[in-house]
Amino acid sequence: MEIKVNNLLKLAFGSLLLLSFAANADLTVPQQVIEDTSNEIKLVLHRDRDLLVSDPSYVYKMVDEILVPRFDLNRISGLVLGRFWKRTTAEQKVDFQNEFKKMLVRTYATAFNELDDWQTQYLQSRPGKNENFVTVRTQITRNGAPPLAVDYRMNYKDDVWKVYDVKIEGMSLVTNYRSSFSRLMRTSGMNGLISYLSKNNNQKAEAKNENEDLQTVAHSSQ
Repeated sequence: MEIKVNNLLKLAFGSLLLLSFAANADLTVPQQVIEDTSNEIKLVLHRDRDLLVSDPSYVYKMVDEILVPRFDLNRISGLVLGRFWKRTTAEQKVDFQNEFKKMLVRTYATAFNELDDWQTQYLQSRPGKNENFVTVRTQITRNGAPPLAVDYRMNYKDDVWKVYDVKIEGMSLVTNYRSSFSRLMRTSGMNGLISYLSKNNNQKAEAKNENEDLQTVAHSSQ
């Protein structure tokens, strides 16, 4: 379940970082939000490349501080859980969002050092159901690969445009997560889903800590 969705997330994250190469200089406000985010992370990538490689915790910190606030986690959570969202308690919603956010941060963080030399351009945006919704369409060109279509579905709320879904070649991250999570919800309920995410996050965190310890030993022996 996680491998397929995580690969989509990494592609989406890589495309977001490279959007500053867009050819269209006349950007709409939602497009500008995407590009500003891209430029901010690009600055960190170029300025702190050595630190990003040597200190995985710094990567997580940058993703959490720069990228995550650009996503509407409440809306994403509701879309991902579908009809189950209304049946959950307030406490369960908080617990789910905490674990879901950890998973997203971890997945995006792994993409920092997996970026290729891509070029991205903006296409004509697609209007949503009203003026507060829009789909920012992009096309990514990679060396030796066919163009990749990446669409960012955004909504305007509290005076801010935020992303609530990413489609890569027509494959929606929200839809993929909904399909995966609904199976767990039907068999284990909301508490079972939260437990699964928590256990998975803890296992990944332990693996990350072990890797950091190994890197510390390697650097100290040089």
